[in-house]
Amino acid sequence: MIKRSALDKFLQFFSSLKCGLILLGLVGVAVTLGTLILQRPMAREGQIEQIYAPQTLRLLNTLGLFDVFHTWWFILLLGLLGANIVLASIERFPQVWRLFARPHWLADEDFVRAQAFHREIPLGAHAPEEALALASRKLLGLGYSVRPESLRQGTLYIEKYRLARLAPYLVHTSLLLIFAGAIVDGTWGYRGFVNLGPGMRVQNTEPLSAQGAPRPLGFTVRCDAAGMDKYPDGTPRQYWSRLAIEEGGREVLSKQIYVNDPLTYKGVRFFQASYASSGAPGKLELDAAWTEGGATRHQTVVLQPGQASPLGDQGAQVELVDLLPDFVLQGNEVSSRSDEPRNPAIHLRVTQPDGRQASVWFFPKAPEMKAANDSGFTFQLRNLEMQYTTGLEVAHEPGQWLIWGGCLLLTGGLMLALYFAHFRIWGVVGRDPKRRDRRVLVLGGQTNKFREGFARRFDELAAALESELRSSEAPVAEPIPA
Repeated sequence: MIKRSALDKFLQFFSSLKCGLILLGLVGVAVTLGTLILQRPMAREGQIEQIYAPQTLRLLNTLGLFDVFHTWWFILLLGLLGANIVLASIERFPQVWRLFARPHWLADEDFVRAQAFHREIPLGAHAPEEALALASRKLLGLGYSVRPESLRQGTLYIEKYRLARLAPYLVHTSLLLIFAGAIVDGTWGYRGFVNLGPGMRVQNTEPLSAQGAPRPLGFTVRCDAAGMDKYPDGTPRQYWSRLAIEEGGREVLSKQIYVNDPLTYKGVRFFQASYASSGAPGKLELDAAWTEGGATRHQTVVLQPGQASPLGDQGAQVELVDLLPDFVLQGNEVSSRSDEPRNPAIHLRVTQPDGRQASVWFFPKAPEMKAANDSGFTFQLRNLEMQYTTGLEVAHEPGQWLIWGGCLLLTGGLMLALYFAHFRIWGVVGRDPKRRDRRVLVLGGQTNKFREGFARRFDELAAALESELRSSEAPVAEPIPA
């Protein structure tokens, strides 16, 4: 008895179906955890901290369960499962490949009779060569290709769907491609996020996960415009951004992207993810009023951040100091609840011709709130335009082509495995076991699956050949010598 080494025992277990099922189960558990637990690449800022308690947060973060598909242990599981598939395939593939590459198309009478499905058809008055020729023509008429070289050597041979023998290995290869793509994405891929306003540029992307430094893109992304299309009732219909790629100091690509229509450059995709107010004003249109010469005068003033606008004809000026888009009064302090201009509070500075300055606060949607105003001017808001930023999700997934190729190959492999069976049928001329002076066409066939369906097909072909031989006239064959 040959004593096996520990390495041989390990390799035998590692290449076994049992080990493969264990590894597949572990991968399934990891994928389930990655589906049930909110992942950082898909979560909004601060969302995870709001959902989980601090103790749970620390535990899940330590185990890497907030970014399962980029953890070292998930990548290791995929690698081990792929190695298991490779070793299992190497052990069983040579025999299947020999059957696929060098089919056994020549047969003798004993071999054909030993098949699970066999039938004996009398030749009648036909000579053996003529019977085989008639049977060959009939099979061709039924859509079956007869191998000519085997027919010349006295064997009628047909087969179909030989590729179905390789279906398990196509599935194995597809899984290896999918695993390889996932490993490439988990090792070299990343997801990030950038906020851009019109005219802004960025060369790095912030990681969506909690850990990690900004990643350089290797080129510059410029935002030329961003906006939101609305339905007739005013509700948002879609967000869009007009982006340009700059490299080497020149523009190399530009595109207007939508939610499901990203921009892709050098394997990096930019998705339209959000569109929101930055909290900073873009332009204000005000109605200024003051008393001059006993009469009330009005002027439309357009303000932009950092720019002063003239008031009246005496040399006064007004400028925007601050704007709280959605103010709330907490005690004696005014703060903003959001970046959307739902309830703005506007802080202006009025400079008189003699250099005196006055601070003016006014609240367009809360006129009952009266702040001290010694500037001599009153203001009303006509229009407010906020500065908006577009949120872009950045994805670099170099393994996606492997994953998609694996999925297509997996579909083909599963179709071959589920809907096709490799079957072979041989036919040779032999003696009738009941009457040794009479010759018969001995048919035999086999299939690797779907036996009931093949049995019906085999019986139909045998009946068709028997009918063909009976209906065809031929000269009487010479008697067989004793």
